[in-house]
Amino acid sequence: MADEPQPGAGRIPGAVPETFVFACADCGHVWQAVFQVVFFTDPTSLDTQEYVDEAGRAVRSPLSDAVCPRCGGRRVEVTTPERAGRAALPSPPRPGHGRHLRHRRPGPPGTGGRPA
Repeated sequence: MADEPQPGAGRIPGAVPETFVFACADCGHVWQAVFQVVFFTDPTSLDTQEYVDEAGRAVRSPLSDAVCPRCGGRRVEVTTPERAGRAALPSPPRPGHGRHLRHRRPGPPGTGGRPA
């Protein structure tokens, strides 16, 4: 196919450029990437699309397969430039075992479990 992506290719004829902004929920890193979206009909007559990264490599959808270039995390959100600053705040760490409160002993309240 003449419009097939070539390694290192710049602009691909017939492709639509799309810019995605990513925010890592693990480390807070925000970055953007431009992909060329190529629309075509595959051999089984299904309309499909393929994403081509800035280096000209065909990649899976950046919406489902993004990896943070800083920490390698996979909890990556696709966002808009306006929301990127807010989305980049890292999530608080998940606690292992939280604060432990003493168990209440059976008995009337205020007696420490001793019958009144």
